Amino acid sequence: MKKKTLTGLDISENFITCSICSPEEKGGVAILGTASVPSRGMDNGAISDISEVALSIAAAIEKAEEAAKTKVVSLVTNCDGASLRVYNTKGSITVAEKENEIGKHEAERVREAARTIALPFDREIVHSITRGFILDGQDGIRDPVGMFGTRLEVDMEFVTALVTNLHNVRRSINTAGFEIKDIVLSGIAAGHAILEEMEKELGVIFIYGSYSATHIVVYNGGEIKSIKIIPGGVGGIIGLIADNFKIPRDYAEELLKREITLDKASEDDKIVLRLGGSNRSLSREAVAKAIRPRVSELIKQIGDALKNMLSAKEAAMGCVVAGDLAALGGFLEMLELSLSMPVKMGLIKGASGQDMARQVVSIGLVKYWAREGAKKKIRVNIFGNTPVGKLVQRVNDIFSDYF
Repeated sequence: MKKKTLTGLDISENFITCSICSPEEKGGVAILGTASVPSRGMDNGAISDISEVALSIAAAIEKAEEAAKTKVVSLVTNCDGASLRVYNTKGSITVAEKENEIGKHEAERVREAARTIALPFDREIVHSITRGFILDGQDGIRDPVGMFGTRLEVDMEFVTALVTNLHNVRRSINTAGFEIKDIVLSGIAAGHAILEEMEKELGVIFIYGSYSATHIVVYNGGEIKSIKIIPGGVGGIIGLIADNFKIPRDYAEELLKREITLDKASEDDKIVLRLGGSNRSLSREAVAKAIRPRVSELIKQIGDALKNMLSAKEAAMGCVVAGDLAALGGFLEMLELSLSMPVKMGLIKGASGQDMARQVVSIGLVKYWAREGAKKKIRVNIFGNTPVGKLVQRVNDIFSDYF
């Protein structure tokens, strides 16, 4: 019997990674084939050349198909970049049903009231997060269905992307010859690959440092409570190293992953690079000194963001960090000191097969779809946040709720 397969495609500014997996029991996945290729046609986390990106996507998927000995038809992909925005809003309705009982219809009505937030026309909602309900002034309600009251309110958070960016992602994947099942925030996907259910239940702050942005996702009670996206990721630090020391960006990226530590080092501690047929040495301390201010500023931004994020103070499991930032020597210690809470590196959970840090998002996309796909009936709204798009979204919501 042929195994069921799911495919995750991580489109990043430095690499495009494809993971073809087979779902296992208890939410795990077996990696059947994976591949990464350098991405082309990307700039600041957004697509600047559809043809180039489509070629990179096709190359990554073809290599993964060869390893998995199967063909890919459809996939789940990610959205990332400095242009992502998060909006907070509340909605409210008066319950006029008999006996004032709250049903699924009322819960969806109040969510729809929150969705009427005046988003700019150039933005599309990628994720809708229900932070909690308020019923007749009583807050802290996770699910109001079956309760009684007259005024129902909801506190929601919307992760949005530029409509043009999402259109370009869809067009690039379609041009490469594949269908899209869903588009998922990189930070949410990475959390599905790394976090344990117990961590989400007790409360945890998850930080994923992508190439072009830093994602902060706060979990409590098994659900996402708040998201913050800080423009700027490891790409900025890599660019700083490349520019200051006049070396190619791919060399600078390898230095950041394997050679650099933020801890004090001797000036005599040298890194030897092979460039253009000759050796060149760099002071390890000089490189660290060049990037410390940028890293310190990012840590400050993370701390400032957490002050205003729901449930961040109740994160009993502390902070889990993934991405290239986690591998930077001394970063976790600096973050722990700044946040005054336990901080640890996140590792991929529930996946058998090859284990590479570059697969975190692509595997997370598969795990996300394995869990959430059955709940969602994806209908891509090509009209975005236009009036027509809002009408299409409303129809989709009604069908998802009742059918």
